[in-house]
Amino acid sequence: MDEPNSNHTPLPPDEDLTEVRKPASLLVAQFFLFPLIIIGISVGIFLFFGYLIFGTVDQKSPAQYLDRMRNGTGTQRWQAAYELSNAVKSNPERAHTPEFVERVTQTYQGTADEDILVRAFLAQILGEFKEVSAVPLLSEGLQRSERLKSKEWERGGLLGFLRPSVDQIREELIQEQIYTLKALHSIGDNSAVPVVLEFGRNQEASVRKYAAYVLGKLKDPQAIDGLRVLLNDNAEDVRWYAALALAELNNSEGAEVLMKLLDRSYVDTLPDIQAEDKAVMMANAVMALGMLKHEPAKEKIRELSQKADAATVQYAAMEALKKF
Repeated sequence: MDEPNSNHTPLPPDEDLTEVRKPASLLVAQFFLFPLIIIGISVGIFLFFGYLIFGTVDQKSPAQYLDRMRNGTGTQRWQAAYELSNAVKSNPERAHTPEFVERVTQTYQGTADEDILVRAFLAQILGEFKEVSAVPLLSEGLQRSERLKSKEWERGGLLGFLRPSVDQIREELIQEQIYTLKALHSIGDNSAVPVVLEFGRNQEASVRKYAAYVLGKLKDPQAIDGLRVLLNDNAEDVRWYAALALAELNNSEGAEVLMKLLDRSYVDTLPDIQAEDKAVMMANAVMALGMLKHEPAKEKIRELSQKADAATVQYAAMEALKKF
């Protein structure tokens, strides 16, 4: 370790070190008012440049967002699609007219292969509209995204270094598939079951997991065989979702998988999962076992109703006991 630098200005003698008291008003300004002013200025600068660069400060109508998306280029397109999805989500009735639905549908159909995120957000919008007529279109969208996973994407060229990597494209396609599955769940029509079952066999665990979730919410008995297969999936969370989905269908074949989620010591060993999410998982398992009236789980559920670590789990356990 280097020696302390001795070439410093010596301290004055103790008698010269007198305490200086600042007025209270100056302290308030120093510790509260000045920081607030600085924050306000920073936010103002951020919003100003956000407006200059992205034009996102002003509130546009859904039709204006759609026009901006259709006429924009590159990043502008998916940003406008994202803003449109938020606008529709916050007030679906405002945009839910036959004419606007038709425009969204046509735009979704006409997207280029590279507009992956645009399709993802448009799928989300069609889900918000709960248009049953969109199910075939979204089913084809799932198939299209799967075909694109195996496409040889062009790389190189003058601006090749700016193009997304193949891995990034793949991640965006997975995201599109999950958003599309969510849209089919929102629409809630059982005509989607065959394509969702197909994606329950997808090579991506995150897609299989969400497919299992949707199959449970659609509550169609024709999904039971496919969910049985997912009970033996090599991904643990896929098995959990398959068991929960079977419980939604009043099928107890996944009960033993759910029983493991009642054990807090087991749940705490799960990596990369936040504490709140672990509590939600346990609560869902508790409610599912209650719906099934699964007797081997009753005493453990009673125990959780009295001393669960999380209030979410304790409340779920109290409600589940009422089912027995």
